[in-house]
Amino acid sequence: MPSRDMAKYFAAEFVNNGKRFEAYRYELNGRAYYFDSKGRSLKKALMRAPLRFRYISSGFSYRRKHPILKIFRPHLGVDYAAPTGTPVSAAGNGTVKYAGWKGHYGKCVIIRHPNGYETYYGHLSRIKRGIRRGVRVVQGQIIGYVGMTGMATGPHLDYRVKKYGKFINPLRMRVPRDRPVPKKYMADFKRYVAQTNSLIASLKEQQKQLYASRAVNRDLRKD
Repeated sequence: MPSRDMAKYFAAEFVNNGKRFEAYRYELNGRAYYFDSKGRSLKKALMRAPLRFRYISSGFSYRRKHPILKIFRPHLGVDYAAPTGTPVSAAGNGTVKYAGWKGHYGKCVIIRHPNGYETYYGHLSRIKRGIRRGVRVVQGQIIGYVGMTGMATGPHLDYRVKKYGKFINPLRMRVPRDRPVPKKYMADFKRYVAQTNSLIASLKEQQKQLYASRAVNRDLRKD
């Protein structure tokens, strides 16, 4: 069962268009995660853009004129233009399926993720040391660096996403949530949520009393 002290109780809430949103910080295996009150993850399982880029140089299309071949062919990914050497991160947790040279992709990494997803990272200048087939990676972990290896006219990341074997548009995909609170921790998580809510309610009441006290003091000074 995760342990905690008062300093580790953390929650946030806000209201947007009348709808209340909430987040609870909960530690699992020494790492902090954020969930709603039902234990659903607030983090998306995949990134739409796994790097800091300057602009999109080419979008997802079933008919694009290739800048080198000068013929129309599908471009089933998104090209993110960025300086050579820009770090590229794993878009989500998963296992490296391929890392090496892959034809017109140049130096390429392919990662297999849960729920039938795969992500492709093409035209890398180099693949980070230790990234090879079978290695497990976590979201945000650096796997390589932007380049223009293979068939490319300038430095960029060719980022592609497959779902059950079919390429989909990374910019329009319905990004799934990350994994929820594990069942074996759910009872503890619910207790944690209840304790956190009780603490928040107590703090709100103290705040109300403080405001009321200040208002009374202002009125007394006026008299």
